[in-house]
Amino acid sequence: MSITKPKANLGFTIVELLVVIVVIGILAAITIVSYTGVSSRANIAVMQSDLSNASKQIKLFQVTEASGNYPTANNCPTPGSIEICLKPSNGNTYTYYPSTNGTTFRLVESNANSVTYSVTEIRSPSVTIATTDTNWLVIGSQLWAKANLNVGTMVPGTLGQPNATNQTNNATLEKYCYLNDPANCTTYGGLYQWDEAMQYVTTVGAQGICPVGSHIPTDNDWKILEVQLGMTQIQADATGWRGTNQGTQLKTGGSSGLNMPLAGIRFTDGSFYNLSPYTYLWSSSESSTSAWYRVLYSSDASVGRGTNAKAYGFSVRCLGN
Repeated sequence: MSITKPKANLGFTIVELLVVIVVIGILAAITIVSYTGVSSRANIAVMQSDLSNASKQIKLFQVTEASGNYPTANNCPTPGSIEICLKPSNGNTYTYYPSTNGTTFRLVESNANSVTYSVTEIRSPSVTIATTDTNWLVIGSQLWAKANLNVGTMVPGTLGQPNATNQTNNATLEKYCYLNDPANCTTYGGLYQWDEAMQYVTTVGAQGICPVGSHIPTDNDWKILEVQLGMTQIQADATGWRGTNQGTQLKTGGSSGLNMPLAGIRFTDGSFYNLSPYTYLWSSSESSTSAWYRVLYSSDASVGRGTNAKAYGFSVRCLGN
C-alpha cells in the first residue's frame, strides 16, 4: 500500500495573515519616523547654513559701512543704500530685527512647518544660532525667555533651620524657593545666588544655569531691552529708578509680554522677603564684590538698576544668544 504525501498548504491562515499585516505596519511606521527624523534634521541643517551665511553678509556690511552699524533692513530683492538683501532657501522666510541704534540685530528664519531658528550679534563679535519656540519672545533685536528660570534641586534657604545652606560649587545645581515652598518656585521661578547662577565663572554674558543657546543677560543687555521699550540711553545708563513706564511693561500683564512676576528675594542672612511687592533679577555683569541687577516694584512704573552683594538670592531671566 502506497502512502500518499499530503499536499502542502500554500496559503496563509487568518492568524498568519494578521501577523504579516501587523509586521508590515510596524515597518512602515519605522520607515516614516526615520524619514521624518532625517527630513527634520536636514531642514534644520539648511536653516543653520542659511543663517551662518547671512550672518557673514551682515557682518561684512557692518565692517564696510562707514558708520560701523548693522543694516537697517533686509530689503529684498532691491536693497537700498543702507539696507541689505538676504535670501533664504526655497520655502523659508526671513524676518530681520535691527536695533534702533544699529549696534545689534536679530535675523529669524522660519520654514513651512513653523520651525524657527535665529542668529544674533548682541555680544560682539560672537555669532551663535539658537532655536526659538513658544517659551521665547522676540523683542526688537533680542530673544527673551518668557518665564523666570526654575531649574535645580531646592535647598533650604532659611539659616538656622536644619540643613539650611548657601549655594555651593558642587555637583548639584541648587535653587531656593521662597519660604522653602516648592510651589513658589513653580509660580515665580527659583532664587539664585550670583555665583550659582553664573556656575562659578565671572565671564560677562556667561551661559551659567541658562539653557544651551542662551545666557544670563549682561547689564548692557538689560539696557538694550529698556531702550527698546522706550527708555532713553541716558536714563538706561543711570542708576536708581529710571525711565517712565518700562517697569509696568515688564511686569505681569505688561505690554512687553515678558510678564515678570514679583518673586521676592532671599536675603544674605537667609530670610525671605518682599514677595509680591518686589522682584530682583541678576545680570552677568559684576562690580567688584557685587553684581548688577534690575528691580521692579509693584507701586513704581520705572525700573531700578544697581549693584548688590552676590550672596543675595535673586531671580534669573535668560536671554537668547
